Amino acid sequence: MSHSKTLTPLTDAKLKAAFGAMAHPRDFRPFVPAEKAPAALNSTRKDRTAEVMATDLIRSTHDLWGAMMAEPFKGITTDGTLRPAPRVPAPNGAPRMEMEAAAQALLDVLRPEIASQILFDTNAPEWRRWHNMPVQWDRDGVGLEEMNAAERAAMHGLIRASLSEAGYAHVVELMEVNRFSGALIGREKYLNEHCYTVGVFGKPGEAVWGWQIYGHHLCLSCRLIGDTYILTPTFLAAEPTVVDEGAMAGINAFVDNEDRALDLIRALSPDLRAKAVTLNSILNADVPEGRRHWADSLHLGGAFQDNRVIPLEGVCAAEFTDGDKTRLMELFETFFLLLPEGPKQARLAEIAAYLDDTWLCWMGGHDDWSPFYFRLHSPVVLAEFDHHQAVFLTNSEPARFHVHTLTRHPEGGDYGMDLLDQI
Repeated sequence: MSHSKTLTPLTDAKLKAAFGAMAHPRDFRPFVPAEKAPAALNSTRKDRTAEVMATDLIRSTHDLWGAMMAEPFKGITTDGTLRPAPRVPAPNGAPRMEMEAAAQALLDVLRPEIASQILFDTNAPEWRRWHNMPVQWDRDGVGLEEMNAAERAAMHGLIRASLSEAGYAHVVELMEVNRFSGALIGREKYLNEHCYTVGVFGKPGEAVWGWQIYGHHLCLSCRLIGDTYILTPTFLAAEPTVVDEGAMAGINAFVDNEDRALDLIRALSPDLRAKAVTLNSILNADVPEGRRHWADSLHLGGAFQDNRVIPLEGVCAAEFTDGDKTRLMELFETFFLLLPEGPKQARLAEIAAYLDDTWLCWMGGHDDWSPFYFRLHSPVVLAEFDHHQAVFLTNSEPARFHVHTLTRHPEGGDYGMDLLDQI
């Protein structure tokens, strides 16, 4: 929701206690720390990782996620049984020539010490190492911050060649939000536009190859399998969603996702909305114990959840009116901004083919202020949206100025795994 929109008054006592100091639902300014972080906390991602690995939480998380990464890939299912939707490699408008030229330009400028840490076999297990944590474990190798200017520019060239124009602009915006967040709290060395691990898998020009970038609030896995373009899993997020000063002032991320979601839930009939809403509030006191994860919050399909069982919840779109289904597809479209036009239309067509098998689960309110979470889940797509509590700001309750989104291809389709044996 644009913060220029006329809002309904904030009258609910719990919401007023949480957000009463805010001028609008995305107003993060009341929650900026009063003082900048001490100099000791303004360290690089790698240096900070060494420090936090001394804590039981981060060390045990590292070990748990490593064990999950080592499990054979199966895919997200609804009950533990894999039910893949039929899919074959097929041309979908992949910008193969542009991607290959950009990848070669990257290979041409990589220094040997960088190349040795970011070039992998096409099916290397490192595909599954991605995460949203602002840490740099040994298995994360190196990222943009270790690259020189020419290497970084070439990596950006590859990302740009692989995405839509609007999609690449969105990625740059999220990187800028990360830099802005670091500046807000005095941790510019730790949170900035370069703190992302990168990898190239396989040899550009061969039938199967791809690239990956991941770090705080940005994780993309892009692959070409024959002439089929794959971009999944994806994780995109921002804290805060708004940049209100500096050269890139005016960024207001994830407004379309939020607005289209509210359009859908508000337009449902009362009976259908009652089925969709499984929890009326996601304020801390209202969330059942164990449902909110310390890192993923309400997300279920985050990092290292490649084999998770996620039951269908809420309401099935088979019960929707034609208008509801149109609004559902408009909401889906907001999750695929990054895809080039051909792959985007192919992905949306795939989703539309299974629309009557799609479930909507909603948690939280649907007024102008309440934070909320929702999940869209079918045999061919998992999309999640979550308003988060603070990580680097100070709000204790989830708020609309901290958003996490993700997409996956359940039933074995992440990373294009279901297509590999068909090449």
